[in-house]
Amino acid sequence: MRLSVGITHLSPAWKILLEQIAPLCEELTSATDWSTENYGCIIVSSTISGAAKEKLMHFLIDGGSLLLETEGAEQMLGTKSKPAFVDYIDTTDDPLFSSLASGFIGQKMNLPSKATQLKERHGRHLIEETAVGKGKVIILPGGLINSVLSWGRVRRNFPSHGPWMPSERVAKVSKRTVRDIVHRSLQELFWRRDLPFVSLSPFPNGENSVFNFRVDTDFASQEAVETLYKLCNKHDVPATWFVETGSCQEWVDRYGKMEGHEIGLHCFKHRISNDYTKNELDMRKGTSILRKNGITPRGYAAPFGEWNRALAKALEHRGFEYSSEFALNYDDLPFYPFLGERSSFVLQVPVHPISTSTLRNARHSTEEMKDYFETNMEDHLANRLPLFIYDHPANPDHEALDWLFQTVKERKISALTMGQYADWWKVRAGTHWSAQLKGGLLQLSSSDWDDSVKVEVSQSSNRNMMVGKNTDLKLTETAWLTTQPKTNRQPHISVLHRLNRKMIFNDILHTYWKYKL
Repeated sequence: MRLSVGITHLSPAWKILLEQIAPLCEELTSATDWSTENYGCIIVSSTISGAAKEKLMHFLIDGGSLLLETEGAEQMLGTKSKPAFVDYIDTTDDPLFSSLASGFIGQKMNLPSKATQLKERHGRHLIEETAVGKGKVIILPGGLINSVLSWGRVRRNFPSHGPWMPSERVAKVSKRTVRDIVHRSLQELFWRRDLPFVSLSPFPNGENSVFNFRVDTDFASQEAVETLYKLCNKHDVPATWFVETGSCQEWVDRYGKMEGHEIGLHCFKHRISNDYTKNELDMRKGTSILRKNGITPRGYAAPFGEWNRALAKALEHRGFEYSSEFALNYDDLPFYPFLGERSSFVLQVPVHPISTSTLRNARHSTEEMKDYFETNMEDHLANRLPLFIYDHPANPDHEALDWLFQTVKERKISALTMGQYADWWKVRAGTHWSAQLKGGLLQLSSSDWDDSVKVEVSQSSNRNMMVGKNTDLKLTETAWLTTQPKTNRQPHISVLHRLNRKMIFNDILHTYWKYKL
C-alpha cells in the first residue's frame, strides 16, 4: 500500500497548501492506476470527465477516501450547496476540527446543504462528511481553497489580556486556518482507512519549532541599533536585520560587522507602491548602499508589511531569495505566492505581526507583554508553527525581549536567521521520497534525502512519531508519542471580529504616516 495522496489537478492554491503540508502527492493522469492500493486519499480539484468520474466512483466503492469542494461533490455525488458570505470560521467545540485555530475568511462561499462540521458567524455549518460504498468523503465549502490566493489586507485585533487588544493591518484571510483544515481532513481520511498519515516535518531535525527574531530598522539611531544588537548577542540570538538604508547611510557599514547575524533590505525610503518601476528603483538604491558596504542582501521585508504583485516582480528582478510580509500571510509556514500566471520565485516567510511597540500602543505593561508572548509561544508550539517575532530598534521594550530570548533558550527552541530557515525549507521541498505500508511495516526510502529532513507519522490526533530516511518501522510494535488533544485557549473569534475606536484610530494614524512618508 502506497501512502500517497492523489490529486486530479494541481491548481495554484492546492500547490501552495500541499507544499506546506508536504505529504506524498502526485497529479493523476489517464494512465495512472487509481486504485485503493496506490492512494490513501484522492483530492478532486477540477472538473471531472466521464471516465475520471467512473474511476473515482470505483475508488470510493472499494474503500477509498475523497476530499473535494462543493462543485466537485455536485458533479460526483449530486450533492447540493447554497451560497453564503462567510465572515469567519469558528472551530469552537467542533467534533473534528476543535483543535484548530478559528480564522477569518471574509468572502462568499458555497456551503454543502447537509454540512455538519465547522460553523461560520451565523451558525451555519461549512463541511459535510458522508460515506459512499466502503469509502469516506469530506466536502469542503466551495471557494475555501482558492482563498489562500487572496492578498487583500485589513486591520485585525489579536488576543490579549491587556487594556486594549493590539491590532495590525494583516492578510484578510487567515490562511493558516485553511491549511489546518486541509491537513486535518487529509489525516482523518487516512485514519478512517486504518492508514498512518505521513508528511515531511516543517522544521529541521524533527524539532517542534524554530525561533527567529526579525528587526525592521526604519529610522533607528545607531545607538538604538547597538543596544538591541547587544541584547541579541547576550542570548545568542542570530537576528535578521532588514535595513532602511536612507536614514543610516553614514554608518550603514556597522551592519556588515554584525557577526552571526543576517542583513537584509527593508527599503531605501520607507514607502511601498503598486508600481513596479518605483518599487524596483527603491530596491536598487537600497541594495546599492548595502553592497558598497560589503553586504549582499538575500532577503527583503516591505515597509508596513505590505505586499502586491508589482512588489513581487521587483523582488524577482533584484534577485531576492525570500521576503516576509504579514499583509500577505502571518503565523504560517513558508510558501511561494501565486502571481496570477505563475508562482513567484521568491519564498514568502511569514512572521507574527505584533511587536512590543504595537503592544505599547495598546497600553500594555511589560508584564502584560510577557504574558502576550508566552500565550503566543504556547500556541505556536502546540500547533507546530515557526516562532518568528519582529520588532524595531527605535522603541522596543527591552525587558520584554530579554525575557522572550531567555525563555526561548530555556525551552531549547533553536534560533535561526530567516535566511537559514528559508535555505532549509528549499532542501525540504527538494526531497524525493516514498512511503509504503506492507503488513503493518512502514517503509520509508529516498536516494537524495538530507539527514535534517524528518517524516511525521500520525495514527490519530494524539498518536504520532518522528522518523528519518530509509526507515522500516513495525507500527504495531512502535512506542508512539502520545499527546493530549490540543485545545484552543484563545478567546472566541467574535471578540476579535469587533471593531473598536482604537482600531479606527490606528488605521487613521497608519494612513497619515504612510502618505507623509
